[in-house]
Amino acid sequence: MTAVPFSRIGGEAGPDAAHDAGHDAEHDSAWMVEEASLVLVEVTLDAVAHMGDLSLTALRLLLAADRHGPLNLSRLAAQLGMSPSATGRMVDRLAGSGLLTRYPATHSRREIRIEVTAEGLRVLERLRSARRRRIGLALRHLTPEGRRLLTHVLQEFTEIVSRQDDERFA
Repeated sequence: MTAVPFSRIGGEAGPDAAHDAGHDAEHDSAWMVEEASLVLVEVTLDAVAHMGDLSLTALRLLLAADRHGPLNLSRLAAQLGMSPSATGRMVDRLAGSGLLTRYPATHSRREIRIEVTAEGLRVLERLRSARRRRIGLALRHLTPEGRRLLTHVLQEFTEIVSRQDDERFA
């Protein structure tokens, strides 16, 4: 499937087209990155479907706890955009399944820290391994220079988004 930038679909060039060229290029780039990210989401959903035992919400929570943890409940809820009560119920289920652990924070007896267990890490590694296999098959069709460029740009993009997340949750 060849992606066609949204701004090019059904659009007509008007008198302000040259003025809007910078905005259109940015919009086209955002559209193409979003389209590529959907492919990666589909790869993830396919991997999740083959695992069968985790809901998408549970998987999101497990991934967030792994990437950003250990976290307290309110920070984890904010990271996921969920209510603390819904997050707490999901943490309870995942802890009951042996995928997460809860323990008191060293600086506060009232605060509970949430962390992925060894079993949770094994589950996430199965998911990531399935994703890497599928992504690797696609990467074989790129030139070595194309792979290096894609890797570099994605690392840079990840760092920018991570900094934005740090600022948002600070």
